[in-house]
Amino acid sequence: MGQLKHDGIGSQGGFTAPAGQVINFGDLYRLNQWNHIALSKIGSADTARSYGGEIGPARVWYVLLPAALNPAVGDVLYWTTGAGFKRGDTDLSATVAGSPACKVEEAKNANGYAAVRVLNIGV
Repeated sequence: MGQLKHDGIGSQGGFTAPAGQVINFGDLYRLNQWNHIALSKIGSADTARSYGGEIGPARVWYVLLPAALNPAVGDVLYWTTGAGFKRGDTDLSATVAGSPACKVEEAKNANGYAAVRVLNIGV
């Protein structure tokens, strides 16, 4: 007999922040092959490193983009090359590489934020 675990929009404490990394609530990350919006804040020296993240595409979030990245509405953004942990504020690119990270729903504003929809394979 099966049982529903959760709605699949977010993980429930399914991520462990790499040692020394700061995780900011509402920022976009890639960890364990999942693109997600962090649902907690974790400081670089915090010992509790587990946090939940929203992985589904249903909601649109304002996220900080790299300064040099100025995508148009409808653009798909990708992670820079290389494996491992990635941050939306430093590691997003318009260059097609691997699977998409997010789709732009609203252009970047003067503060460096754009509205995006998180993309994941199979979601």
